[in-house]
Amino acid sequence: MVAGLIDHRLSEVEFTGVTDLPATVQRSRVIVTATPSTKPLIQADWVQPGTHLNAIGADMEGKQELDAKLFQGAQAYTDDVPQASEVGEIQNPIKAGVIKPEQVVEIGNSLLDPTLGRHDANAITIFDSTGIALQDLAAANLAFVRAKEQGVGTQVDL
Repeated sequence: MVAGLIDHRLSEVEFTGVTDLPATVQRSRVIVTATPSTKPLIQADWVQPGTHLNAIGADMEGKQELDAKLFQGAQAYTDDVPQASEVGEIQNPIKAGVIKPEQVVEIGNSLLDPTLGRHDANAITIFDSTGIALQDLAAANLAFVRAKEQGVGTQVDL
């Protein structure tokens, strides 16, 4: 396992190998999973209040990175509810009856309606990204424009 620590003063990310996944998850407030796992790697009882998780590895039926119980009481978001219900991380808690598709907020709707965002600082939030190309392109373009405005980053011509 690898954990990334961000030092905002240096604007760098330091990656450190870890061997104790439960302890690492318990100390983390932002967790990104990007694995091909077919069984939960992150258990619900490891995650502390106020933690945000980005689950991007579950992109086909049968994949799973998060314990379905983690969705109980969490605020769940995705890029596309129908697609994520079939192939995303939310497929598992839906099949287990932990949540219903209508409880999951599409991320675009939360941007348009602030009341759909995080309710309090202790809420556990989960973003299940299944990959919508148009959203990915829009986000990449925004990152490019902001980096250019701030004079950071390196443009590479391919």
